[in-house]
Amino acid sequence: MLTKEFINPHPMGFTNTVTYSAQGIKTIIISGQVGYADGRVGDTFEEQSEIAHQNLVNELKAAGAGPEDVVKLNTYVVDLDSERSKTNGRVKAKFFTHADQPASTLVGVSALVMKPLLIEIEATAVVES
Repeated sequence: MLTKEFINPHPMGFTNTVTYSAQGIKTIIISGQVGYADGRVGDTFEEQSEIAHQNLVNELKAAGAGPEDVVKLNTYVVDLDSERSKTNGRVKAKFFTHADQPASTLVGVSALVMKPLLIEIEATAVVES
C-alpha cells in the first residue's frame, strides 16, 4: 500500500514537502526553498543561499531525513555566473558534508517567483520508512 504525507502546506497553494511510502521506502519531495525566512529576504546572494539551504535542511528534518538522504538537488540561480556558482558551492558544502553527494543540476534563470529572490533549491530524498 502507498501512503502519502503532506508536510508544511503553504498558503500560496502548494505543500513544501510531500512524502510517499511503500514497501519500506519513503521518498521525500521538497518544493523549491528560497532565500527567505523569518519574514525577510537575504540581503546578498550568499545570505540567500545560506537561508535556502537551511530551509531545505529544515524541511528534510520535518520529514525524518537529513542532507545525507538527498539523492537529487535542483538549484535555480538568477543571473547565474561563475561567482554565484562558486558561492553556492561553498555554502552547499557546509550542509552537505558527507562523501556521497547527490545528483545535482544547477540552472541559470531570469527570475523567480518574487523579484528579490536570487536562488531556489528543490530536492528529492529517500529513507527507509
